[in-house]
Amino acid sequence: MCLAAIGAARGGDFNNHGPWQPLFDGQSLAGWRTSEHPGALRVQDGTILCDGPRAHLFYEGAVAGARFRNFEFETEVRTEPGANSGIYFHTAYQEEGWPEQGYEVQINNTATGEGGYRENKKTGSLYGVRNLYKQVVPDREWFWVRIAVRGPHITVRVNDLSVVDYVEVAPTSGSGGQDRSGGTFCLAVPRPGQPGAVPEPAGAGVA
Repeated sequence: MCLAAIGAARGGDFNNHGPWQPLFDGQSLAGWRTSEHPGALRVQDGTILCDGPRAHLFYEGAVAGARFRNFEFETEVRTEPGANSGIYFHTAYQEEGWPEQGYEVQINNTATGEGGYRENKKTGSLYGVRNLYKQVVPDREWFWVRIAVRGPHITVRVNDLSVVDYVEVAPTSGSGGQDRSGGTFCLAVPRPGQPGAVPEPAGAGVA
């Protein structure tokens, strides 16, 4: 998977929100921190490429103190056949394992799972909350993913297509440690051999 341009606009009043601010400088992973396998993510030709063992890339830069509650986020993405990744928000850094906090927007056009696990959730799904079972963009072409959060209201767009329009319910006790009051962003590289893994040499990039 490749990501080319990442930006986020933050503000409590979306009638008068601030300017877009880049989260990726196009040259390095400055402001980002990788867990588990740093070599799985690298910068090449102005994009972030993801094509190795499971890893997660968390934003820890200066924009908004790396804590976003109400925001607009967009990135341009390109996938290879079989790529399965995701973009987390309202999350927090952790050394290993899948992020336990926040939401994930699925990036998966053609991956179908591995072993006995069938992965049907397609690009744009708010994973496990509002799932999209129809492929809306092809592999090997650039497309935009746009996420907006305004209080409890979450929307996801893939290019100009609205795929998620969700209002979250109040959290309950025993909700798995989900703190959706704010957090950072994370890019995911699944581990080969696990359900929905990115088969090498599939890649992903963020700009």
